[in-house]
Amino acid sequence: MNSVLRVNNVSKRVKNFQILNKVSFELGRGEIVGLIGPNGAGKTSIMKILVGLTRNYTGEVDVSGVKDIGCMIETPNFYPYNTGYQNLMYFAKLNGVGKKKVGELLELLGLTDAANKNVKAYSLGMRQRLGIAQALLKDPDVLILDEPTNGLDPEGIYEIREYIRKIANEKNITVLISSHLLGELEKMCDRAIIIKKGEIVQFMDLHDTQKEKQITYVIESLDAKATHRVLQEHGYHVISQNGQEARIRIGANEKKDVAKLLISQGVVATGLYEASETLEDTFLELMKD
Repeated sequence: MNSVLRVNNVSKRVKNFQILNKVSFELGRGEIVGLIGPNGAGKTSIMKILVGLTRNYTGEVDVSGVKDIGCMIETPNFYPYNTGYQNLMYFAKLNGVGKKKVGELLELLGLTDAANKNVKAYSLGMRQRLGIAQALLKDPDVLILDEPTNGLDPEGIYEIREYIRKIANEKNITVLISSHLLGELEKMCDRAIIIKKGEIVQFMDLHDTQKEKQITYVIESLDAKATHRVLQEHGYHVISQNGQEARIRIGANEKKDVAKLLISQGVVATGLYEASETLEDTFLELMKD
């Protein structure tokens, strides 16, 4: 991984409450990483540390390879009776950025047609996109977004997802994003960091194509008991079975071997497919006490 930012053993304690406990992870250049956990897990605390809003912590945050970090933490605030262009120009002047950059960002985030409308008339999704444009004014290497799809309708969620992908791909910007919409993060992110009670409990590669990856393989057949017996006799571990199907854990490259075995043993399979183990499944399992 071409790391752009490293977090090493970061801990934070407030009075008797341990908010973060030895959190360590790296972010690669141009990747989108989801930060996932229940309310109070420490997601926003990590993000505030990364952008310098919180300094009272132990451990190390190495941003030596980062030119600038853009962020949108919590709901962005704008002057409602000014236009989107006027709002963005105000923040651009504060950051020493010119009109050209503002125009580029309005186009990048799909706000060119709404640039001269008052922000008061913007939908929540448009305001979120304007907030992301504001966070990109200084051409950051890393973009940190805390719940950018919170409160949006499905269309707004889809738009934000596509724009975040566009930013990462076209600008090669690293994006760290938190959300409680796990299905959306799974569609958007390259990796996920799952945090519980201030500690990282798992990293997940959401685009894992390794051949040795273990999968759950579902075999539907006319006689599930006979299927179960054949699988066990040939060394496969059946993890579950009911009247219609049996499930086994195998390597991703073993699917053809299983199909050939069933045919050779006279098992009539009515369905063979890989079970979809979603980010939500993993998350819910990890959150169990």
